[in-house]
Amino acid sequence: MSKNNKRQFKLPGSVLAKIRAPDSEQDTSKEPLTAVDFNEQGMVFEESGDRWFSSDLSKALRFYYRAHESYKQALKLDPLLNGALYNLPRLEFEVYNKFTKDESVISDDLINCADALNSCGPEGLFKDIQSLCKSFEVSINILHQAGKAEFIEWASYFNMAMCYFEYIENMGNDPSCLQNLGLKNELILTVQRCISLFDKVFCHMTNVLNNNAIDETVNLEAAAVVCTESYRMLASVYETLYNADLVAVMDSITSDFITKIDSFASTLSIDIIPPDTLTTLKIAKLMLNASRHQDFGQFLQVWSSENELNDILEKQLLEASSIRSFLEKYETNDIQIPLEIKWSVLSVMANQYRVINNKLREEITLLENSKSSENDALSSKISLLCSVFIERADIDLERSLMETPDAMQHKSILFNNCKNFLKNALIFSKKSGGLRESISGKNIRKKKQREALMRLCLIEGKSQDEWNQIIGEKYWPVEIEAIANVDAYKNFFS
Repeated sequence: MSKNNKRQFKLPGSVLAKIRAPDSEQDTSKEPLTAVDFNEQGMVFEESGDRWFSSDLSKALRFYYRAHESYKQALKLDPLLNGALYNLPRLEFEVYNKFTKDESVISDDLINCADALNSCGPEGLFKDIQSLCKSFEVSINILHQAGKAEFIEWASYFNMAMCYFEYIENMGNDPSCLQNLGLKNELILTVQRCISLFDKVFCHMTNVLNNNAIDETVNLEAAAVVCTESYRMLASVYETLYNADLVAVMDSITSDFITKIDSFASTLSIDIIPPDTLTTLKIAKLMLNASRHQDFGQFLQVWSSENELNDILEKQLLEASSIRSFLEKYETNDIQIPLEIKWSVLSVMANQYRVINNKLREEITLLENSKSSENDALSSKISLLCSVFIERADIDLERSLMETPDAMQHKSILFNNCKNFLKNALIFSKKSGGLRESISGKNIRKKKQREALMRLCLIEGKSQDEWNQIIGEKYWPVEIEAIANVDAYKNFFS
């Protein structure tokens, strides 16, 4: 699975507002006494954390920690309180996405957060992804065992499915997950569980949309999001499968579910769903269809089969990233790709990133000249362009080290391209992200700057003492660990 593309998921705001709304009006200025009071207090703390997240990560985390403690206290007073059972694992997963998964967040930079950062273990705020899946399972099982399954929100199943999706992606980074791929294999079991959860969501939504059942949290936009994430989950699995036998095994598990998604998605009214949401859905389906191919020509043919999507930046980025995944699924399993084919694949990817590069620079110029740039719109484009420069550098460095006629002929040009791309990433990472840039936006730009600097330090032969000065003593170990598995840079480790 490609690590280059950060997946973000979010239910539509209109849905979240209804799901997270308090069951009743509460006076939050009073000390909480009941389980409901503590659950309401937790929601207030969590909303404060959300507000601070754009400007002060430390303060946001302290509020999230207080919210977590409140939800736990609510469940001590009433172990069957549905709101707290929903909120507790959801918040833990939210913190995982915002603080653990986000590589731009450095825990040493967080101030006065010791209580939160040390809140680990079975009842802690910080959990690994497997423990998070268990946390969701516990909440669901409590209501099932109490005979209250009908009170479980469909969003609980969706959040739980997304947690398992994350677990699947993490497993995919370890090639051993594909060994003995059968019905008792952990990857197969996890995919089946994730499918069953998405299926519960589809069943509920189908009932509401087809029978006019009353549920204000279900609308066509939310339904499109569920379809999109289902396609993406399956694509992330197929991206790791490197031969026809593995694909056949996975097909036996997923084929009925894919048919169900296709059928459900085909019923969605395109006149009501926002165009961007619909486009993202189409791209996700394209990604799944492409990921199932082992032949690179067929793979590319699928990606180019929807003419209406070919000029859309989101599609171009995912296609380029999926080409990297196409290479990685063979290389991580020690399957040799003929050098001529690898050169062709890398060259296609290089050309795609060149097009993306030019498009992003145009968009950044427009945003810089616009006075109505919203929040992190400019900052995110700058960071994305930095990622593209870094990816282009990695590609050209890799090509410069190959022993094909084309590579040998252009060796010095490709190596110089690599350095120039990294220097461009540095230049853009230092640009202003706008007056409304969030602290997260700034952190991501700084992270891109460190990624480019670490690569330059390696290829220019800088010493470890120089790394301390250029990147920072507490930062370069993170970067060196991340780059250690990039084949092109292994030759530069002393």
